[in-house]
Amino acid sequence: MNTVAELPKNSLTSSLSFEELQVFKNLILKKIADGEDEINFLLDSIHEMRENNSSDLTSSQHHVADIGSLEAAMQVNMRLLERTQKFIRGLKAALKRIENGTYGVCKVTGKMIARERLMAAPHTQHSMEAKLMRNKRLNIG
Repeated sequence: MNTVAELPKNSLTSSLSFEELQVFKNLILKKIADGEDEINFLLDSIHEMRENNSSDLTSSQHHVADIGSLEAAMQVNMRLLERTQKFIRGLKAALKRIENGTYGVCKVTGKMIARERLMAAPHTQHSMEAKLMRNKRLNIG
């Protein structure tokens, strides 16, 4: 199978119409805004937990398990924060692909990604064909 590097340059151009690209751009911008709201919420939550944790350490009334639960919740929020930041980076990269005319083109096969897939995951760079090939190679069900 050909890789993108082996394909002719003109085959890597998106076949989405201007109107379709605008729909995806608006969807991506909405998801970025939602993600930024989520990041702000998580940062506020982490900050509040840190403040509560530092005041809890000065109080002898709090049980060690309570402090451990707070630490675990803070770790979950940190992972969610990292995941959301990564998601936003992927969305911003998708905006760049819209600008350079390669949005919707699978970076593995060079074929167009199904519009339904792009609606569900507008940041994706892989067609289902490429994803299934990857899963098969990695022996993932």
